[in-house]
Amino acid sequence: MRKPWSLARREQFACVFRQGSGYPGSLVVLRVLRNGLDTSRLGLVVGKKVGGAVQRNRAKRFVREAVSIRALEAGWDVVVIARPGIQSAEYQDVERELQGLLLRAGVLSARGEGGHCRDKGVPENDF
Repeated sequence: MRKPWSLARREQFACVFRQGSGYPGSLVVLRVLRNGLDTSRLGLVVGKKVGGAVQRNRAKRFVREAVSIRALEAGWDVVVIARPGIQSAEYQDVERELQGLLLRAGVLSARGEGGHCRDKGVPENDF
C-alpha cells in the first residue's frame, strides 16, 4: 500500500530531478521541489553501488528515521539519494548530514531541528 507521504511513481521522481534544486553531501544527495500540496512527500533512491539488499535496506531505514524526526515544512517533494559509503556510516553521521542539507534547502520548519513528524499530523507508525 502506498503511503500518502511518499513519492512512488517514476514521473514524480523525474519531476523532482528535472526541476528541483540539488544539495550534495558526502553520504547523500538531497533534491527538493515545491509541490503545491499541504503535505511533504519523501522519495528514496538507493542504488546497487551502495551494496547488497541488507546494506540498501539499512541505508533506507537510516534516512527514513533521520527525516521522520524532523518537522518538514508542508509543500515539498524531497528525494534523498544515498551515495556509496553510507553503508559503513553511523546513524548519527547520516542524521547530522541530512539535518544540514535540509536546513540549507529551507525544507525544515522553524521547529524542525527538534520537532517530530507527529507535530505535522503524520502518525509515527507510518514511518
